[in-house]
Amino acid sequence: MSAVGTTGLQAPTRQLNRWWYVVTGFMTLLFGTTAVNVLFNILGKPMTQEFGWERSVISNGLSIETVLVGISIVILGFLIDRYGPKIPSVPMSLAFGIGLMLMSALPNNQLVFYLLCVVIGAGAGAVNPVAHSTVVSAWFQDRRGMALGILMAGLGSCGVLMPYLANWMLGIGGWRLAFLVIGALCTVIPAAVYAFVTRMPAEHEAERMAARLQGRMAGESLLTVARKYRQFWLLSIAIFLVSSATFGLMSQIVPMSTDKGISQGTAVSILSVLSLASVSARLLVGYLLDRFYAPAIGSIIFALCAVGVFLMITSSQTGLLFVGAVLIGLGLGSEGDLAAYMVSRYFPKHSYGRVLGFIYFLYAQGSAFGIFLLGQVYSATGSYRAGALPIIVLVGVGIVCLLLMGSYRFTLDHKEVDAVDETSAPKSPVSS
Repeated sequence: MSAVGTTGLQAPTRQLNRWWYVVTGFMTLLFGTTAVNVLFNILGKPMTQEFGWERSVISNGLSIETVLVGISIVILGFLIDRYGPKIPSVPMSLAFGIGLMLMSALPNNQLVFYLLCVVIGAGAGAVNPVAHSTVVSAWFQDRRGMALGILMAGLGSCGVLMPYLANWMLGIGGWRLAFLVIGALCTVIPAAVYAFVTRMPAEHEAERMAARLQGRMAGESLLTVARKYRQFWLLSIAIFLVSSATFGLMSQIVPMSTDKGISQGTAVSILSVLSLASVSARLLVGYLLDRFYAPAIGSIIFALCAVGVFLMITSSQTGLLFVGAVLIGLGLGSEGDLAAYMVSRYFPKHSYGRVLGFIYFLYAQGSAFGIFLLGQVYSATGSYRAGALPIIVLVGVGIVCLLLMGSYRFTLDHKEVDAVDETSAPKSPVSS
């Protein structure tokens, strides 16, 4: 029986319950890891002015945090496949939020600042999409793309809400109050969702527990997946390279814009437009993934993103900067959806957490690399202009990797496609 037909026979309560996991996952990501990038963007300048630090201190701290995010995501992916999403995610989400709150009491000490960045990054794996994507992919066969799109929209919505909230709190009580209030929200909401709502389908949990009783982990190991599926490396490289462009630029939007003579308020609006475009992209891509071949969708959007990179770095016209922000936002918004969906179509279901965790690790490392690259370009030349060409090249290589992915290897109900089907032309998700 097809996935759609099976779903149609379920009681209405299951439909309500499974969408509840999407909504609460959205709330977690709304106060999740994107908040760090935004807060350092908005609050970094007043922090450096108060302490007399160089701007590079903030960007170095963000790079450290981003590297730790990647490590925590990998660890979380393994823990989710072994223990489920709740047990590891609650303490990690608490560490993330409390670390942000402690920034409000930061002394004029760069070492303490870097240590807090380590704490925030170590907990941030839980407020990235890995745990909730695992849950949503397990609950949804039909409409999986749309469900993941709505979930991922929480990241973009954070980027839309957080700049205005941070700017508002900055005006009311300074950067310390902003860290305290926003940190408190980032502590309570994600931890409560994991503790009281998040769970996997009973069948999935039964398979995982049966494997544990036999002294093994369900699904194929990460090493086995890496050896068996060439798509593992193609997807990993594509996500790493494109995240270098999107997150690298996002971290510098405000200073990049103000350096061109644009006001702080307009620069914040450009950043928010980028994030709003990423929200729209997540919903659009989620809709398209249920109907068309995922790598083709990603290739088109990433090509548009490359145009946005060129406009954002080279143009000084406010209108073109907004256009560039929209195009970069499309790329930023599509990466998470594409990664989460394609992992479910190219790799075994009980390996989902560890594979997606590794992909998001590279996603975070790509972000850190992009931040570092643009920081070094600025330090060496006094502007970001020289960074345009290498970043566009990175996006181009990522597009090539997506185009080499080939046909889906698993159907929507996680059954492996027959060898004959694997050699056929790529199918749309609906036809599978």
